[in-house]
Amino acid sequence: MRRNLTVKIIIIIFFVFLFLYLLYPTIKFNYLLSPQDKERLKIENPKEYEKLLTNSIKLGLDLQGGMHVVMEVDIEALLNALAKNKDERFREALKEADEIVKKTDEDFITVFTEKLKEKGADLARYYGSKSRMSQDDIIEYLRKQADEAVNRSLEILRNRVDEFGVAEPTIQKQGSHRIIVELAGITDPSRVRRLLGKTALLEFRLLKDAEIVQNVAMRINEYVKGQMAKQDSLKEQKTEEAPKDTSVITATELLKETVQDTAAAQDTTQYDSLSEQQKKLFEENIFFQNPRDPQTLLVPKANEARVKYVLSLPAVKKIIQEEAGDAEFLFGKARKGDEYVPVYLVNKEPELTGETITDAYPQPGSGYDPSSFGKFEVSLTFNDEGARIFSRVTGANLNKRLAIVLDRRVHSAPTIQAKIRDGRARITGLESMEEAKDLAVVLKAGALPAPVRILEERTVGPSLGRDSITKGTNSALLGLLIVAIFMIIYYKFSGFLADIALVLNIIIVLGVMSYFHATLTLPGIAGIILTIGMAVDANVLIFERIREEADKGKTVWAAVEQGYSRAFITILDANVTTLIAGVVLYNFGSGPIKGFALTLMIGITASMFTAVFVTRTIFEFLLEKKLLKKLSI
Repeated sequence: MRRNLTVKIIIIIFFVFLFLYLLYPTIKFNYLLSPQDKERLKIENPKEYEKLLTNSIKLGLDLQGGMHVVMEVDIEALLNALAKNKDERFREALKEADEIVKKTDEDFITVFTEKLKEKGADLARYYGSKSRMSQDDIIEYLRKQADEAVNRSLEILRNRVDEFGVAEPTIQKQGSHRIIVELAGITDPSRVRRLLGKTALLEFRLLKDAEIVQNVAMRINEYVKGQMAKQDSLKEQKTEEAPKDTSVITATELLKETVQDTAAAQDTTQYDSLSEQQKKLFEENIFFQNPRDPQTLLVPKANEARVKYVLSLPAVKKIIQEEAGDAEFLFGKARKGDEYVPVYLVNKEPELTGETITDAYPQPGSGYDPSSFGKFEVSLTFNDEGARIFSRVTGANLNKRLAIVLDRRVHSAPTIQAKIRDGRARITGLESMEEAKDLAVVLKAGALPAPVRILEERTVGPSLGRDSITKGTNSALLGLLIVAIFMIIYYKFSGFLADIALVLNIIIVLGVMSYFHATLTLPGIAGIILTIGMAVDANVLIFERIREEADKGKTVWAAVEQGYSRAFITILDANVTTLIAGVVLYNFGSGPIKGFALTLMIGITASMFTAVFVTRTIFEFLLEKKLLKKLSI
């Protein structure tokens, strides 16, 4: 066999196994595991469950059911909050601008500026300062504030969505001032409105000393291990007449999943059925010490919900009260790729709140401070009341850490290095400008926050989603079957080879989607169905060209060679033009259009490989081995 043919066969086998491997998590999670198996895996081996869930193709809102919410930052309220010297002309212009924008969807700041001009008022009267007196500077300032309000809202909403426990939520900016939130699997509108619509709470709380944190963690770890040991001992001694010991907390209670704002999920898993890894984790420690930070504890990501449940137990709350007084544990934010979530023991009462912050902005480290060289920092400014409180807090707690808490989630815990009297502080030592920007967004969530209102909400029921999945799957399979039968009837054995390439094409499309953790939607299924048609279209062109060459009396080898060579340019031209259309749709389209465009682009690329490369290699192999002596086409 020729060397280049061997290489081609190896390439095809490699890609077949590669994309089947990528597709396996999707097949296992959605078809091989029953709902009961999934629940058991989720408890016994959270890492394996999370890995399967992450690597499988997600179902979109239109297939799985859930909620689609469109929210808008209230620019009118923001402009009203930023203004000074407000008079009747200002209020009338603001009201009229709001009425116009609601009807026409024009830019609020532009309309408001025009209305002020009509009434003989000037922007500088309400928003001017020493650094901004011209109208252009003020408009630029207002637009910057509006953009920052949207960014703050995005950060707050991401925090809130964590409470739903949604695996792959969609939170994205639309236009200049709107935000789209899609929560697959969530169908409770009142709960969504309650959580997404509430006011953000930014607090500054002092961390407990390292010695206290370690004592609390040690006692909680001992308590959990003691409960486990007590339960095992009772199992050995238990008789049918023995009364139930209600003081013992079972493994079920310690390990079950909790659902926010709803009753705890029921779980009948027994301690004996848990994996050795899970038993070991809870028998050894519920908390782990951070070797680089004695004031921070670590919890595996997969066990966050379980640990929160343990911390809510009355006996555990009593331990915290005895060792740390009026304190509580708050979870931090894990960085991307981290296996553990940081946990902080902080005072229950905040030292001050975010309402006292007037501004916060990121910047490179100060050149006057050698320790900040090469680092980044956030500079923040307090109002008069905040400056007074902050001066007292920083003066009384030198070298202690102050946690920055947004919606009960710790975002940073810097150390107080000096007493700050002028209401201007710096949070130094940040590793990147991106980290500094994120922290500034969190801090400004409490500085003149603009309300976010829900403009539109749609609920897609799971029954509708199941119906969509069934119809979409059936249509794809029916389309594939009809095309396959047609190819075999019309092109005989050559049509069978085209069908093999077609199946491989679909495997590649789904494998690529699985690798990139793509979400499958109804438009995506439509893109796959269109790909089926386009994939065989290339083979139709090739086979017709081979027929023409064979009719001229050429040998089978020559007919196949000429057929593929001369049809290639036509196929390439057709696919490239369609690919360009797909790129345009993906870049300028909305969510559903993007889903269609993505599957179309992947399908076109895959069809070039399967229709041209794979079928040609099969033909060459059969001819090389003399298994194909005449064309069946």
